[in-house]
Amino acid sequence: MEFLKGFLHILVPLFIIVDPIGCIPLFLGLTCNLPPSKRQKIALKASLVAAFVLSAFALLRDRLLLYFNISIASFRVAGGLILLLIALQMIQAQPRATKSRPEEEEESRQKEDVATVPLGVPILAGPGAITTVLVLTAGQASFEIRLKVILAVILVAFITFITFVYANRIAKMLGQTGTNLFVRIMGLILAVISVEYMARGLGELFPGLVK
Repeated sequence: MEFLKGFLHILVPLFIIVDPIGCIPLFLGLTCNLPPSKRQKIALKASLVAAFVLSAFALLRDRLLLYFNISIASFRVAGGLILLLIALQMIQAQPRATKSRPEEEEESRQKEDVATVPLGVPILAGPGAITTVLVLTAGQASFEIRLKVILAVILVAFITFITFVYANRIAKMLGQTGTNLFVRIMGLILAVISVEYMARGLGELFPGLVK
């Protein structure tokens, strides 16, 4: 039961920040002229690329932070702030600046393979998702935590693949209003989670704040 509770605590923010439902319009826009079989291959490759990148950061953990002499507490505060800004954009149903720029998406449409860039990185495994993985694993010596994060990454990648395969049906079923509503609800949950990250980091930086 404890394992499942800890796993869900990792899975929920990761799923929200990757945001497969919110990525459907981007996926459809980048693959609009392709046959279904090609779309499915791109969906699979993009999901695998994102899973590989995020799993690599989960294994690296806080080694990157130590290399730059950054404290884990400071990173939690900064990471929480980044996630809060993303959450505010989601609540307003705005395109996220951390995903990809319009000119990058337009350039990608001219390429045959859009699975790795920009779908895999940075649309799925973008700065927000990487920050989430690092915040979840930083300072955690237990291999169990890393295992939970990697399992969550794999599950989110699988959900993303299924979402992209049925992207047309989901888009028609939800419509723009339904998609925006879903993204807003996820953004609200992410905002709460990001505040918890910042509060924990501030508590470690300034122990006097915590009574």
